[in-house]
Amino acid sequence: MVSTYLGYTNATKDMTTTLNRVASQSDIKRQQAYYDANIGSVKTVDDFLNNYQIYSYAMTAYGLGDMIDSKAMMKEVLTSDLSDPNSFANKLSDPRYREFAAAFNFGVSTAAKPVQDTEQASTLTDLYTQSFSTEETDAATATSYYDTQVDKVKNVDQLLADPQLKDYVLKAYGIDPTYASDSYLKSVLTSDPNDPNSFLNKNGTDAYKALAAQFSFNSDGTISGATAQTAAQKAAVESQYNYAVPSFTTAVGAKDNTQYYQSKIGSITSVSQLTSDTRLFDYVKGAYGLDPKMSALAFSEVMASDPNDPTSFAVSIGATAVLGKFNFNADGSVPSGESAQTAAEVTATTKNYTANYDSAHQTDITTAVKNYTTRIAGITNIKDFFVSNASDKNLLNDDDPELYQMALQAYGIDPTQVSQSEFTKIVESDPYDPKSFVSSLKDPRYTDLAKAFDFDSSGKAQAPVQPLSQTTINNYVSEYEGLATIDLSGPDLTKAETDSKNDATYFAQNISKVTTVSDFLKDSKLVDFVLTANGIDPKSVTTDTLKKAFASDPTKSNSFINTPDGAQFKDIVDSFNFDTKGNLTNAKIGTAQDQGNQIQTDNLYLHQNLEEQDGETDEGVRLALYFQRNASKVHNMYDIMGDTALYQVITTTFSLPSGLSSEDTDTQAKVLAKYFDVKDLQDPTKVDTLLKRFSAMYDLQNSNGSSPALSILQGSSSSSSSSGAGAGVSSDTLLSIAQLSSR
Repeated sequence: MVSTYLGYTNATKDMTTTLNRVASQSDIKRQQAYYDANIGSVKTVDDFLNNYQIYSYAMTAYGLGDMIDSKAMMKEVLTSDLSDPNSFANKLSDPRYREFAAAFNFGVSTAAKPVQDTEQASTLTDLYTQSFSTEETDAATATSYYDTQVDKVKNVDQLLADPQLKDYVLKAYGIDPTYASDSYLKSVLTSDPNDPNSFLNKNGTDAYKALAAQFSFNSDGTISGATAQTAAQKAAVESQYNYAVPSFTTAVGAKDNTQYYQSKIGSITSVSQLTSDTRLFDYVKGAYGLDPKMSALAFSEVMASDPNDPTSFAVSIGATAVLGKFNFNADGSVPSGESAQTAAEVTATTKNYTANYDSAHQTDITTAVKNYTTRIAGITNIKDFFVSNASDKNLLNDDDPELYQMALQAYGIDPTQVSQSEFTKIVESDPYDPKSFVSSLKDPRYTDLAKAFDFDSSGKAQAPVQPLSQTTINNYVSEYEGLATIDLSGPDLTKAETDSKNDATYFAQNISKVTTVSDFLKDSKLVDFVLTANGIDPKSVTTDTLKKAFASDPTKSNSFINTPDGAQFKDIVDSFNFDTKGNLTNAKIGTAQDQGNQIQTDNLYLHQNLEEQDGETDEGVRLALYFQRNASKVHNMYDIMGDTALYQVITTTFSLPSGLSSEDTDTQAKVLAKYFDVKDLQDPTKVDTLLKRFSAMYDLQNSNGSSPALSILQGSSSSSSSSGAGAGVSSDTLLSIAQLSSR
C-alpha cells in the first residue's frame, strides 16, 4: 500500500494531470458533459431543482451531496441575496451554502430594470455634452481645409471633384449634398447672375443664387483671376457655414455673427426688416437674453411696449432688456435721417452678445441632460423609450431633444439620418455577436450605441454586460474583507475592517466602468482588490503576466492559465466577461450560471471525486487534498475549529492531544496559534509544506491502516449533526463556534 505521503505528493505534483485523469473516467466524463450541455437551458431555480442530474452534480461539486434531498432548504439558499447579510444563505454558519448560492444567478433580483443603468446613462449624457465640442472642432477643421484648398481651385470641375469643398459650400447655404448633382451645380456656378434668362435665374432657388454669388467662374468654368473667390467672397462662405451648419453658435460663429451684424444693422429701417433677416434677429435675441423661439410678431410687440407700464407685453414676458436699445418708432419704423442704432448702441449690443450668446445653449444642454437622466431611469422597454417629451407626464420638457435623438448625437450619428425603426433594429441587435445586424454594419458608432443600452431582441430590458456578475462582485467583496482581517483583533481589526470596506466600496463603484482588460489593468486599486480577493499577493504579479493570463484561451490545454505557472489566474480570467482580445463579451453570461462559475463547478466536481477516490485507499490523502483545496478560505483559527477535517489535519500535523477539543474555543485558538500562523494558509507553498508534514505524521499515527478520515470528511462542517461532528471536535465546541458564526 502506498503511504499517505507518497499518495499526497503524487496527486499534487501536477494537479492538472491528476484532474485530467479523473475527468477522463467514463462516468465522470458523461456527468460533466451532461451538465455543461444543459445548464444553459435552465431558466429558473425550479428548473434547476427539478433536473436531478444537473442538481445532484452541482450539489456534489460543492460538497453538499448529503443535502440533495433537502430541496426546500436549497431553494432558500439559492434565492438568497448574498449582498444582504441577513439573507438565508448568509445566516447559515456553514460557508458551503454561501459558496453554492454564489455559483448561480438565482439570488439576483428579478425586478424590472431600466434599459440603462446609472453608469451607462451618465456615459451617454457625457458624450452628448462632449458632442458639441466635437461639433465645434469639426466645423473649425472643415473651415480650415476650405480656407486653404479653395484658393487652389482653377476651374469649376476641380471644385466639384473635391467632396470636402463641395459639401462645405452646399451645407453653408442649406443644400443637402445628397441631392445636389454635379451637372446642376456646374450650371448654377457658370451661369450669369445678371442675365434674367440664365440657367441660374430660371432654375435656381434662393439658396443656389446666394451660393453662386460667392464665386467668379466664367461660363466655361474657368476663372479670370488668381482664385475662384475674392477674399470677401471666401469670408462670406465661411461665415455662412459657421452660422448655418453647427447646431449651436460656436466661438468662431459668434465672431462671424458680430461682423455680420455690424455690417448689416446700419441698413435696417424697420423692425420687420430686422426680423426678416434670421441671422440679425437671432443675434439680437442672443444679445439680450430673449427666448430663442420668439416670433417676429412677438418681437414687434415687445419693441412697441412701454417699459414703465407693468401690464405691457415686454414687462409681462420679461423682455425689457432690449427696450431702449433701438431707435424704432411706435409703428416699427426708423425715424427719417436716423439709424436703427447709434454707434454706442451697436457697441453695447455686440458686447452683450459676446457675453451672453452661449448662455442659452448651455442651459439647453443642462436641461436636456436632466430630462434624459430622469426619464431613462424609469424606462424598461423600447416602446417607452420612444414616448416623446410632449407625450410624457412632464409639462416642462416639451422643447427638450427626444431621448433617441440625444443617444444618436452622443455617438456621433446625425439624428436626422436614423429613423425610429432603424434605431430599434440597432439597439435590439447583439453588439457582441459578430454575425448580428449591428455588427454587419461595421460602423463602431452603431456598435457603441447598441452597447450603451440593455435591450434584448424583443426590446425589453435585460441584465447589462459588465466585467463581473453581481454574484461574483459580492463574492470578491466577501473574500477581500475576510482576508483583510485574518487573525486580527482590537484596534488593528477595527482599522482593517474600515479600510477593507472602503476598498470594497471603491471596487463595487468602479468595476462596472471597466469595458476592456486595458481599462482594468490601468486601475491598480481594482487589480489589487481582485488579486487579494483570490488569495494572490499583488506585489508578486506584473501587469504583463496579467495581460498574458487574460489573453489565454481557457479552452486550450496549453494556454497560459492552464499551465502550472498560470493556474493561479484561471479562476480570475474565467470570472471576467472578457474575450481573449480583452473586450467585453456576453458569451460567458448565462441565465442560471455564468461560464466562470460553470467552469468552477466542473473543477470542484473533479476535486470531490479525486478526494473520494483517493480516500477509498488512503483516507489521509483525502484529508490532505481537502485541506489543500480549502486552506485559502480560512480567515481565523475558529474557521479551523469549525471544520472537523481541517481541525484533524492540524492536530495530526502537530501531534496535539485529543483532549484539546474539550477546551473552550478561545483556549484552543491560543494553543493552535503557537504552532502555525493562520496567514500562512494563504501561501500555497507553505500549505504544501504543512501537508507534507501532515502526511508523514499521518503515516506514523496510522501504521496499522485504520483511520477515521472518511467519517471526518462526511461531517466536516460546523453545521454537521452532533454525531457526525464528534470525530474531531466536541459537540459543545461546535455549538460555541456556530454561535460565534451567527453573531
